[in-house]
Amino acid sequence: MKRTSKRVIAFFLILVLVLSLCACAQKQQAGTDEPNRSADGETLSGMPDQKLPEKLRPGAGGSDMQPTPTGFSAEAEQSLVWLRERMAFPQTMFGAAYLGYVEKAGDWLSAADQAMLEEYPFLAEIDETRIIGSSGHLYGIVPLDENATVAINRVRWNENTDTYENTEVCYRSENGEPVLLFANLDGVAYETDTQVWITDNRGNSCEWWPSLDALSCLVPCVSDDGDYLTFDFTEYGWQGVPSELAPWLADGWSGVYASGLGGSWTTQAAAWDTDRIANYYLWFFPEDEMGGTVELYWEYEGADPSKTTWEEVWSGFWTTTSVMDGPSYVTVSLSLVGGDNYGVTDGPYYISETYPILMSPSGEEMVIGAGENEVSLPFMPKYDAQLCVLTLDSLLTDSLG
Repeated sequence: MKRTSKRVIAFFLILVLVLSLCACAQKQQAGTDEPNRSADGETLSGMPDQKLPEKLRPGAGGSDMQPTPTGFSAEAEQSLVWLRERMAFPQTMFGAAYLGYVEKAGDWLSAADQAMLEEYPFLAEIDETRIIGSSGHLYGIVPLDENATVAINRVRWNENTDTYENTEVCYRSENGEPVLLFANLDGVAYETDTQVWITDNRGNSCEWWPSLDALSCLVPCVSDDGDYLTFDFTEYGWQGVPSELAPWLADGWSGVYASGLGGSWTTQAAAWDTDRIANYYLWFFPEDEMGGTVELYWEYEGADPSKTTWEEVWSGFWTTTSVMDGPSYVTVSLSLVGGDNYGVTDGPYYISETYPILMSPSGEEMVIGAGENEVSLPFMPKYDAQLCVLTLDSLLTDSLG
């Protein structure tokens, strides 16, 4: 009997111990379902030195995580991605572009090539920590490898040793971010004063000396084997063009050959010295690859259809300097030769001026910029030069052919 009582007591003691252990296990498991996080959201509760796995960190490549913000707007980031895809050749280590000369410190945004800033908006959004210098010849640098190391030093020629020596450490980075660099600080673009080292994550390195050659083109970075390590994304045809043409260039508009101007181009605008809208017809008749004859007619909108004369008739000649990677420049010489206003107008009877012209990718629209000497064509504002868009009238053009 005593032996049976002892067995019963032992059974109950074991049962109590098992139930206690189960309760402890449940409590510990419940605590790990919702771990306490540190201020940075990575430290586990009770384990101050342990971090979340790398694949679960934001921006580390986890499928359910957002990429690390770059600080660029969506449009700027897209242009940077597009550029890196464009320059992804086997030998390329970085892209570079010449953005113009900035004379006044702090004024680089307005002094730089506006069309380039429109085409690559990330350039205008590079923060101050990645802008080296404040005036001089301005270069944009974009490592192809997003994890590349970039080192920039100012240098000076040592006549005693016939070598360049470092005079200032300007910039160090290991994340391959785009950089804006002012170099050739004395104003002479072909005189070297800055050294750029770029090293990718495979250990390849290149040394580049930002400058321009005798043709005002970017001096490349060339390896010992003769490979070009630089991708030059400078749009040379866009340099020096009026800033108002920048958005059109960035949208793919370009120069045009003489044959591409042939036809009747129409637009509507207020007639000079009036508030009345008029219809204008500008005819280009190509005769060779350099130019031909030109005529301009206009009438008021809603004019009496039985009327057989125009308000003004202009006639003359034109020549063009075709530039396909930038605006073409067309010189127009027109004389007023007829129309109701002939002999009674207070306006000019002769116009000779050179205008920048861009053509749309479709070839059906044309934009004419302000003349070099601010002389306006009749459909342009008389005293406030502005861009004018003309549309190809296919019916009239076909009737000519």
